[in-house]
Amino acid sequence: MVTLRVGIDLSGPLLTKNNIPGLQRLRDQIVTELINKGDKRLADLHRPKPAGVFLTLAETSRKKYSKGNFAKSVNPDFSGASPIIATNSIYGPWLEGDSARNATTRFKGYQTFRKTGQWLQKEAGPVTTKHVNAFIRSIS
Repeated sequence: MVTLRVGIDLSGPLLTKNNIPGLQRLRDQIVTELINKGDKRLADLHRPKPAGVFLTLAETSRKKYSKGNFAKSVNPDFSGASPIIATNSIYGPWLEGDSARNATTRFKGYQTFRKTGQWLQKEAGPVTTKHVNAFIRSIS
């Protein structure tokens, strides 16, 4: 199973007894937006080329090309610690590049989850700022 984790630690001067329910809603809003952005980014990467990483029938003379099965197995899960997971995909680790098979073949993986995680790290600041500013306006 391939996973992408999103988490937020709540601390600082806004963390008072009166603000705890609002901060929990704030955390949930931020995490939900990041999960949605990550899921959309993965969906964009899991499309056929040129926009995505997978081969299409036109690019290969053999009939080995993506039918979208791996992309269909990538789903957001808003209830767990690993919010974006690839389930029911035995070749998910190989496509990501985390499998032992990658060491013995030329294919080193697409690293779509790793790249999406790095992209989300950059997106987390602006998303958090937007939601925190709205939260501060609502309590003042």
